[in-house]
Amino acid sequence: MNDSLDILLPVYNEAKSISKLIPEIKNNINEKINYTIIICEDGSTDNTLEVIESFKDKYPIKLITSKNRKGYSIAVLDGIKAATADYLLIMDSDGQSNPEEIISFWKNRKKANLINGNRVIRKDYMYRKFYSKLAFFIYRLLFAIPLKDPSYAFLIMEKKVFLSLNNFKPLMPDGFFWEFNSRAKKLGFTFYNLDVTHNNRYYGETKIYHWFKLPLVSYKNFIGMIKIKFLN
Repeated sequence: MNDSLDILLPVYNEAKSISKLIPEIKNNINEKINYTIIICEDGSTDNTLEVIESFKDKYPIKLITSKNRKGYSIAVLDGIKAATADYLLIMDSDGQSNPEEIISFWKNRKKANLINGNRVIRKDYMYRKFYSKLAFFIYRLLFAIPLKDPSYAFLIMEKKVFLSLNNFKPLMPDGFFWEFNSRAKKLGFTFYNLDVTHNNRYYGETKIYHWFKLPLVSYKNFIGMIKIKFLN
């Protein structure tokens, strides 16, 4: 266990989910990987913060918290800035990222600068898959990144990657990993696709990507892609 790993979990109103996820992470990687969990708690209005505090004595947790909502992209960037390990793995905190896959990422970590999870079977509604496929078509035309699933929040990267990409102004606030991967490509970093399982959320449904919000989200992401490609 020479290499160390930071696991970044962005969290907002996920008290029930992290109560299940954090023990599952430990059960899957304890004594196999030298790890720390970085939790970016983004102004939750439920008892998420209390759950995290109760876990800090049992698990290797580094907490970054905010009374006010910063938004997903800024919260993730704050977590990336706090990373110090040899590798950083980012994953969803709602259960969609399967903690059993962490070992697979770890075993494949030296195949490229970034190892990106590819959801072989997406557990999403059809309307989300449609918008995602359209965005992916445009994205590949603009950036030619050899990724099958550039939007997925489940990836591991070398230290030099997260040190290079921890302080940019997000231009795609609702498409953070589209942007992160495109910026990594522009810096010359390499990618590897790792097929992974995609779970349903542990509890509830996403409140960001409902069908009536997706047209505006897609438009903003498209404008962000154009700015990243031609103005950065």
